[in-house]
Amino acid sequence: LETGEVFAADEAGTLFRLDRQGRIAALTRLREPVRVLDWSDDGRFGVAVTGESTLHRLDHDLQSIWKLNLPEVCVSAAIAPYGTHLVAGLANGRNFVYSEHKRREAEFESVRPLSHLRLAATTPLLIGAAEHGLLCCYTLIGGQVWQQKMWSNAGGICLTGDAETIYLAAYHHGVQTFDGDGESIGAYVVEGTVSRVSTSFEAQRLV
Repeated sequence: LETGEVFAADEAGTLFRLDRQGRIAALTRLREPVRVLDWSDDGRFGVAVTGESTLHRLDHDLQSIWKLNLPEVCVSAAIAPYGTHLVAGLANGRNFVYSEHKRREAEFESVRPLSHLRLAATTPLLIGAAEHGLLCCYTLIGGQVWQQKMWSNAGGICLTGDAETIYLAAYHHGVQTFDGDGESIGAYVVEGTVSRVSTSFEAQRLV
């Protein structure tokens, strides 16, 4: 978000860092395919899930700083905007929050497995969504702030820096919009099926 770089992975397990012109600035190959990838806003650190349950903390050069094996299949992962925390969502509904030094800071259970996770930039909160039926908010010590039932499937979520506006890619229901308390505040109805969504730091641009 701040550097203009793009981080990507392919099914062969290759990680790429692209510069503003789309040129490959760095690449590395992991032993297993990358299933989940997220990167900090300042570009310094990333998180990747390889195989079913191996979580990696990565540096700017795409090297693994540390890794750990989770006790269950990992379905989602996210990193804080400045790399201070990582969160992993497991297929059995358990969720773990780790510090940058690999220490487990919190554990909590959600009603459904959280297939999508995002960490807020200016407030210590994480937003999660199940593929169907649940949107929720937790603190970084595992306390539930709110949860909201949904009536649509979710292909992805994103949020503004202050987590006061949350967007949900709701397929044929368009982009569903929620406020910081989880209350619905409207929708963007577009042609086609919305499976991914991204927003700028402030609520000015939506892709």
